Amino acid sequence: MPLIDFYLDSQAAIITLNNPQAGNVLNQKSMEALQAALGLAISNAEIRVIVLRSSGDPFCLGMDLAELQSMEQDYAIAERTIALYVELLSSIYNAPQPVICLVQGAVKAGGVGLVGACDIVLATEKASFEMSEVILGLIPANVLPFVYSLRLPPQKLRYLILTAKKITVEEAQRLNLVDEVILETEMPQAVKAVIKKLFRASPAALAETKRFTQALFGKKTDQATLLAREKLLEMIKNPEVIKAIRAFNEGDTPPWFGKYKPEKPLVIQGEA
Repeated sequence: MPLIDFYLDSQAAIITLNNPQAGNVLNQKSMEALQAALGLAISNAEIRVIVLRSSGDPFCLGMDLAELQSMEQDYAIAERTIALYVELLSSIYNAPQPVICLVQGAVKAGGVGLVGACDIVLATEKASFEMSEVILGLIPANVLPFVYSLRLPPQKLRYLILTAKKITVEEAQRLNLVDEVILETEMPQAVKAVIKKLFRASPAALAETKRFTQALFGKKTDQATLLAREKLLEMIKNPEVIKAIRAFNEGDTPPWFGKYKPEKPLVIQGEA
């Protein structure tokens, strides 16, 4: 059984963490496979949405402790593992397509980084989150760039790291780590509804939304407004945008307006 399962379905790339018996932990093999799947999805111009999920509970329990222990004998393993993790989260965060994360179980340590790097996080009532690195004498340094201020407020993030507190999905939503909490029985319909909305949007506009929000991060108001004006003027010159506006005004749909009709279930149920 592969550590990472990957397939395409109706212009969506479905990537599954497929080793729940071992906690879907992250090691060199699983991260290389996950990065390869992401690369295939990102490079495919037909793919409009990427879905990251797990085949059961837990979602991901972080780094493989056995591999971490082996780093004592071979420092090169540490360098490679850390580099793979950073590359993986960067690929998710910078992907031109929206990346939807489906969380149906426990998330710990490095798994929080996987979730935090995604654009849309949907979680069931069974989900929980914990950054427990300090117990091992570490800190979630590689996680922080993808959650610090972006998803979690700085002081609350510091509190969660210092105490290694396990939080419920409801608290994770209040803190903005999770976008929607959905009953497990309702998750298939909810995910499909989100993807249908994304399929109505221009793929170029979705990609630009991700790029532009990154560009705005940390900018002062006058800098941000200048960037905004320049960006809108640039986009309004695009003939495809003008065609879409004309079509909408005439009661028609833009050329990128697509329909999502998956052949396989989006949510794996009954595996926990």
